[in-house]
Amino acid sequence: MSDPTRDDMLAFLAGYYADEFDQEEAIYWFANDWHGGQWSNLYAALCASPFKPGPISSGPEADGMGALLYRELETKFAAD
Repeated sequence: MSDPTRDDMLAFLAGYYADEFDQEEAIYWFANDWHGGQWSNLYAALCASPFKPGPISSGPEADGMGALLYRELETKFAAD
């Protein structure tokens, strides 16, 4: 598992046709699920995220573009 920065993830997602909201949703949930603690890059990305999920949210919308981008982030950065 690599520990990408927010900029690394944004650069990777720039190759996909998706709006900023979907990218931010994917980054937020990926960082939430995969960070390695408060000193990791992913935790920093989570804290800096402008995306704020609703109180009953537990992940990206299942049928939305955010979920697809989340899976792409997993393939790229969590497959190590």
